[in-house]
Formats: sequence, structure tokens, C-alpha cells
Amino acid sequence: MKKPDGKKNVYIDMDGVLADFFGETECVKRFEHERNFFRNLKPFKKNVDAVKRAAADGRYNIFILSASPNERCDNDKRFWLKKYLNEIETENIIIMRVGEDKSKYMKTPDGILFDDYGKNIEKWVCNNAGLNRAVKIRKDGDVADGLLAILLMKDIILNG
Repeated sequence: MKKPDGKKNVYIDMDGVLADFFGETECVKRFEHERNFFRNLKPFKKNVDAVKRAAADGRYNIFILSASPNERCDNDKRFWLKKYLNEIETENIIIMRVGEDKSKYMKTPDGILFDDYGKNIEKWVCNNAGLNRAVKIRKDGDVADGLLAILLMKDIILNG
């Protein structure tokens, strides 16, 4: 089940991790109905830049794994990702429905999830006998810190 290239699969949530979903006034009430809501979200610059660097670096298979309430929002999210993270291959953008279990979308048994929602992290780690890892994102810049920590841990394990 591990990809033949030997790279670690990294899954990154969009809302609250790459895009400032919670900076929007009453976002929970607006996002399902407001046209272009996701297209207009501001990026978390440090987190977006960290993903761009990781994609260019080539040490990881980067996936965007984001929940959406409907097809219109799917299209808005794809537009946003094309604008800010054009480096991510279309086939590596996974948009699921709100309420679905993100761990069902893993491509390997040892993926790493970057997410801001505790329940997603809990399910991710618990649904695969502890092989999965997750990084809770609380602010812009946490993705860069998390990717660095993964590299350091890999170095310690391989060279320690």
C-alpha cells in the first residue's frame, strides 16, 4: 500500500490551515450559501509558502484534503487552490463532503495530516493502529514548523 517512490504522503486541510476560514465574519452561516465564499478567502501566507516549498522539494507526496458542503463550494475551493497552490497536481486535490471521515481518503497506511479540527486528527490517528501522524494547526506558520519537525524526526530515526 506504500507508494513505490518511498515518499511520505502528507495531507493538508484547506480551511483554517491554508485559507483564513475563521477570519471571516459568521463564516459558518455564510459558506454554504454565499457565492464565491471560498474563492475569496485570504491565504495564510506562511502555511501556503511552506506547502509550495514542500511540493518543490520533492520529499513528500502532497495532497490537499478538504471538506465541502456541495459542488458549488467544491468549485470555489478548486479555484482558490489553483490561484494560491498551482503546484499541487489536480489528482492530489481531494474534496470530500462535510462530516465524512478524512482517514478514508488515505493513500498509504502511514500518512501525515495537517488539520485544525481536533476530531479529524483523532480519527486520523485512531483509524490506523497508530501508524498515522497528525499535526494540529493553530496559526499561520504551523505547517512550516510541522514539516520541519517531520524531517528532523525522520533524520533522528534514520541516523539515530
